[in-house]
Amino acid sequence: MRIVTLLSIVPSLVLVASLSAQDDMASILDARRQAIPKEKRVFEETWLTPAEGAAPTAEPSFAGRVVVFQDRPKERLEIRRVTGGELEDPLVIVSDGRGYYLVTRVGATDLISSEPIGDPFVQRVLRSPPGTIEPHRAVRDRDGTTTAIVLRHPREADFDEDEVFELKSPQIESSLLKKGLSSFSAAQERHVAASAGARGVDEIETADGKVDVTPDPAAVQWMEEQSVPPLEFEEFRIEARLAPYNDLPEPETEGPEA
Repeated sequence: MRIVTLLSIVPSLVLVASLSAQDDMASILDARRQAIPKEKRVFEETWLTPAEGAAPTAEPSFAGRVVVFQDRPKERLEIRRVTGGELEDPLVIVSDGRGYYLVTRVGATDLISSEPIGDPFVQRVLRSPPGTIEPHRAVRDRDGTTTAIVLRHPREADFDEDEVFELKSPQIESSLLKKGLSSFSAAQERHVAASAGARGVDEIETADGKVDVTPDPAAVQWMEEQSVPPLEFEEFRIEARLAPYNDLPEPETEGPEA
């Protein structure tokens, strides 16, 4: 009888813990919303984490990138995480000034009840200061251990508020929407270059109108072979101290043994 009673209590304890975590994140998001600066702005954060088991002098690893759009009381975060050695598509979170929502191509849902809210990296980003802060900062846990290094750089605040802060009604099953499927990014750069024909585009828009281009399959193959995986590119920039990593201190080198 006692075993049965204990087993019946376990689900209740799990539910209480889950509700407590949701209340905690709700408080964090409310504090974040209130701390958004008055001026319209955009900034980008590059997140680095110490390699597990690495020496304190070792180079940190690229963990993700976040682009933040703000026009008080509204805010949009585009979070790209490194998972399984790959840079994921953007996870888009938008605040309309009243609440925060997970936004996808097929609609928006309450962030607190969505699956990504449980991701530790997403939680660290949401806990980070939304206001003005030093361009180079360390994120530490309760015992003082550094869990991340963050580099923040301002970007030009030239964006369409209606587009960036748009919230669409869900058009698919809510359980799928809460997983964060089909995320999209307003910060993704759109390139129009002479290589458009190589990419298989047969017409591009220019200042003088539309221009026809001839697709070149061989050029497409060549371009694909020349591409560098995103993480390798980030590692190269870290080692070379190229922007935004020029704010990082040079790694310490161990002296010769006595």
